Amino acid sequence: MALPASILGLNLFLAWAAWKLFAPRKKLQIAAAGTALATLLIFAVSFVGFLLRAHENPVFAFAWEFLAFVLVPVVYLALWALAGTLLGKFFPKLVRFKFAFAGTGVAVVFAACVYGFWKFENPRVTYLVWNTETRELFQVPEKPKHAPKMRIVATADWHLGSRIERVRTKNFVELVNAQEPDVVVISGDLIDGRIEPVESAKLDEILREIDAPLGVFAVLGNHEYFGDLARAKAFIRRAGIRLLCDEHVLVNDGEGTKILFVGRDDATNRARTSLSRLFEKLPDSATEEIAVFVLDHQPKGSHEAVSAGANFVFSGHTHAGQLWPATWLVGLFNPYVHGTWSKAGTCGYVTSGLGLWHIPYRIGSYSELVVIDVL
Repeated sequence: MALPASILGLNLFLAWAAWKLFAPRKKLQIAAAGTALATLLIFAVSFVGFLLRAHENPVFAFAWEFLAFVLVPVVYLALWALAGTLLGKFFPKLVRFKFAFAGTGVAVVFAACVYGFWKFENPRVTYLVWNTETRELFQVPEKPKHAPKMRIVATADWHLGSRIERVRTKNFVELVNAQEPDVVVISGDLIDGRIEPVESAKLDEILREIDAPLGVFAVLGNHEYFGDLARAKAFIRRAGIRLLCDEHVLVNDGEGTKILFVGRDDATNRARTSLSRLFEKLPDSATEEIAVFVLDHQPKGSHEAVSAGANFVFSGHTHAGQLWPATWLVGLFNPYVHGTWSKAGTCGYVTSGLGLWHIPYRIGSYSELVVIDVL
């Protein structure tokens, strides 16, 4: 309840700030404060619709879509108004510039949201080089010119069905194929939760166009558990993706490069098999002769991978915070938030994710596809 309460407080403060800004112009006061209160009412309707799962109701659907685009600007404008109020208290003479300050805030917030939407629509490709013999992982500024032993395209958090429909799904698949992968791995939250829009849009048809000669593999994320899990698993399999749920698969390129992919069930399942137990089922030569690549949606399980002696761990889940100031707070709940990490011979990467949940802005983060060239 902390988040709805914070949104309520910020929205009420924005209404009060708008009322004060236009004093003593009564008509402008009423218009500005009334707009803020009307926005709060629509937010409340969207919250009720979310709780009732009334996604098909046109009133709730409109309110939910309205919230997606307007919530962030409202929160940022409220924070800007709060900063202006505090400045006015400490520097009373600045009050004469209140309209200029307010206008600047509107322009800054508008520009931030437009840029954030652009970053969502234009994912960045991150290039990594992984030396399986030395257990070293490097990030490089551009696509390596050498031919790798194996190219893994790694991704997570597509969130199909929320903001990602057929056009965006097709764009994601084309971006994946443009990297010419040998293997594609998806580390959870392929589906946003509700399976109905994913099935009705027949997104499995588009996912089957992923071109990876050595296979496409995925694990579950927490969002798959928000909906019909059985239907989500069936959809993933129909899409030509092999689901690794506390399972492993050996990928062999036929030329001497072998990688054992170990896929964990999401931490939402508190009864999931521990990684140490999963490693007991691996071939005896796995941790000595074959590189072990662990897929675990949430980075909170990275300590288990280190203890088990995994070579590489790939996670998502955090979205790198997605929106400021959450980008500053997400580290309180995750040992790693975004980027490379290394500990006791195990290296890993946490991706900010290719898609996102509902709110279509990337402010302080960016959408990302990861290319891992194996040496």
